[in-house]
Amino acid sequence: MTGGFCLAAAALFYLDTENILPWALLACALHESGHYAVTRLAGGGVAYFRLTAVGGDLGLDPARPLGYAGEMAAILAGPTVNLLCASLCARLGGGGETGLLFAGLNLALGCFNLLPIWPLDGGRLLLLILTGLIPIHWAERTVRGCSALAAGLLLTGGLRLLGDGGGNFTLLLAALWLLAGMLQRRFPKRKGQKSGRKRDFL
Repeated sequence: MTGGFCLAAAALFYLDTENILPWALLACALHESGHYAVTRLAGGGVAYFRLTAVGGDLGLDPARPLGYAGEMAAILAGPTVNLLCASLCARLGGGGETGLLFAGLNLALGCFNLLPIWPLDGGRLLLLILTGLIPIHWAERTVRGCSALAAGLLLTGGLRLLGDGGGNFTLLLAALWLLAGMLQRRFPKRKGQKSGRKRDFL
């Protein structure tokens, strides 16, 4: 757990006047549990799990790497858990406002993580697919460009919403958070891969 995470958590706790943060943290815990469970079921090892100001960072054990299908399943597991939980909460409807709140948080988290922006799950999935089709350095450049474009659109939308939406800065903060994550997170170095070669699907 980094110092940046502690500062971000303290700020969110201070700003949370509607008691949303505990439910949001539970949705995040379900998300990361999905990644962890499928990684282990697919035969991969987890070397560490770190909480930072820009999200959770689950590091794979290089001695127990995942295959292509296993890695794709592990990436998709987090958003899938959130979307299934959102669907279940919405269908049951027995929790009243709290149940609908939890369903909405899971839906937002699942869909948000599928955006093609590095280091979100959507960006990781895009990089995984591209490295099986084109040389790795071109795949990384493509993902960087796609991430910058998508984050830029979110930033523009956040500024527009801030001006027209009566001071709503949620989307703007999300866009800035994504830009910070893009700057801090490097692309993974894969064992046995050279920058000029494409990844073997097997």
